[in-house]
Amino acid sequence: MNEKTFNKVFNAFILIGMAVCVIISCIFKIQEPGARTALLIVSTFGALMGVVSVVLSANGSIWTFVFGLVDVLIYSYILYDSKMPSQLLLYVGYFIPMEFIGFFQWRKRGADAKKKVQAQRMNGRTWAKFAGIFVAVFGAALAISWFATSRSGEDLIWRKMVLDALITTANITALIMMAMAFTEQWYIWTLVNLTAIIQWAITLATVPDAGYAIVPLIKYSFYLLNGLNAIRIWMKLSEKEPVLEESK
Repeated sequence: MNEKTFNKVFNAFILIGMAVCVIISCIFKIQEPGARTALLIVSTFGALMGVVSVVLSANGSIWTFVFGLVDVLIYSYILYDSKMPSQLLLYVGYFIPMEFIGFFQWRKRGADAKKKVQAQRMNGRTWAKFAGIFVAVFGAALAISWFATSRSGEDLIWRKMVLDALITTANITALIMMAMAFTEQWYIWTLVNLTAIIQWAITLATVPDAGYAIVPLIKYSFYLLNGLNAIRIWMKLSEKEPVLEESK
């Protein structure tokens, strides 16, 4: 099997596998008493757009930002409807603008409707910058989590707060790296996926009646496989001659 055929088969496996998980989750939730069918269908559509977006991202396609924008817009509405102002602010103030920033940054690096992005690799100075960003964001996320938990009167569970802060930080950092077309973003996405798998596995093992956790557990397992394949693809994308400009 040549590389082109392998990528087609692998992408189909990821797309179909994750789509099945999302749809099954929606079907079960619709059957619950008081389920809001319309909202569930819309959220499922958004999740499917997210599935397509991550596969396109792994393959260096600029269309990832188009499908990703649909996903984050729908999820932002769900957060608004669910009265989750802090997460809504993060999505509206950060994730939505980053879809546009990423799109135009990839255009500068040669990507269009047919051509893949010209990936780049980080040097020591860039690694140091992102390490500083990661530490600063992680500290802020952990402090916010601690403050929110303390104000709510809930017990402080440091393991849960650290995992939550780690996932938030890794998402924010990886999205910046993605917008700048750095190959190393996929190491951070791998961290995101591994941490999410651990988080949902703990939930499944320790929380009574947490059968719902099996769907995100499977979903992030597919994300992990997709990300590992992306490392291989982006290593090759970054070996080509540079296009337009290098990041300073």
